[in-house]
Amino acid sequence: MDYIQIGKELRLQGYRLTEARIQVCRVLCNSSTFVGAYEIYNVLKEQGTKVGVASIYRVLDLLCRLEFVEREEFGAGGEKFRLNREQDHTHQLVCSGCGAAKEFANCSIHHLAQSLENTSGFKIHNHWLRFFGLCPNCQGSKSEQ
Repeated sequence: MDYIQIGKELRLQGYRLTEARIQVCRVLCNSSTFVGAYEIYNVLKEQGTKVGVASIYRVLDLLCRLEFVEREEFGAGGEKFRLNREQDHTHQLVCSGCGAAKEFANCSIHHLAQSLENTSGFKIHNHWLRFFGLCPNCQGSKSEQ
């Protein structure tokens, strides 16, 4: 989904298509990873677009409520957002030092999910997995101290 499609959907649902909404959607659509509100702010600032951080958070909140955007907590990296890509199945390595995240798609826990369904009676419809540790950059800075 691109930012034009999101804009059309916002209008169809009765929301105004403000400049802030357009610009935040555009940044999210151009990003392949999770981004924070201040990262969005800095991208827009570099492009000469003036949108306040509070406005960015309001847009992100709306987009999350409408399920266009996913919100994730990244420890030291804070809250980050990306377009909702339900069809993508990825997991993450998250740095506890700087908050950097790297996604990986190799998922070998389907058997565990099946076993949990069989023993718990739950019907599992989704899962995600996150490993926390230190990225190579933070490992290097820790050993230098």
